[in-house]
Amino acid sequence: MALSCYLAECSGVTKYKDTAVLSANCVKTWMLDPATMLIKQCLINATTAEEVPGATLSSYLTGIAIEGFTVLSRVTGDESWGSLAIDMAVAAMKYDGWHDSNGILTVGCEWDASVNTDDKAFKGLLNRGLLVAYQRNRSNKHFCALVRSYINVQCNALLEMSCFRSSYGPDWRGPYVGPYIHAQMAAIDTLIAALGVDD
Repeated sequence: MALSCYLAECSGVTKYKDTAVLSANCVKTWMLDPATMLIKQCLINATTAEEVPGATLSSYLTGIAIEGFTVLSRVTGDESWGSLAIDMAVAAMKYDGWHDSNGILTVGCEWDASVNTDDKAFKGLLNRGLLVAYQRNRSNKHFCALVRSYINVQCNALLEMSCFRSSYGPDWRGPYVGPYIHAQMAAIDTLIAALGVDD
C-alpha cells in the first residue's frame, strides 16, 4: 500500500493511486482491529474468506499502515485516511501491550535475543510510520508533540540502555546483548525517526 501511495505521489499515474486505494481498503476492512485501532497480523481462509482465529496485533504492520494512510490522504485529497492514520498513531503510542511502564517499546523482547523474529527486526517501522505522520501533519501541534516525545523515549532508551559502541541490542530496555543484525535493523528506523522529529 505505502509503495503504491509513494508511486502515485511522485508520478501522478492513476493506476498507482487506484491500487493504493484498493490496498488501503483491504487493510482497513480485513486487518484493522476497530477495538484498538491497530493492525492485526491475521490469516484469511482462502476457501471461506473468513479470518483464521488467533490474530495478534502487530506494531510493525501498524507502522506501515500509518505511513501508507498518511501518504494516501495527500495523494487522494481524502482527509479521512489522514484522520485514520492519526487515530492509529495515537492508539499505537498508548497501547500497553507493546510498552513497559516507562513507555519503551518491548515488542519481540519476550524471546531469546539471538533469535530473529519479524517483531524484533521490524519494530522500528512503527517509528518510521510515526515520523511520516509527524512530517505531514506539522500543523497539528499536539499530535506532533506526542510523536516527538514518544520517538525520543524510544531513541533515548536505545542509546542509553541498549547500546555498545555503534551496535544496538534488541531489547531497548537493556542491557545490551548482541550484536545481532535484526537489532540493528530496528535501531536504524528509530534513530532516523529521532533525527526527523528533532526540530
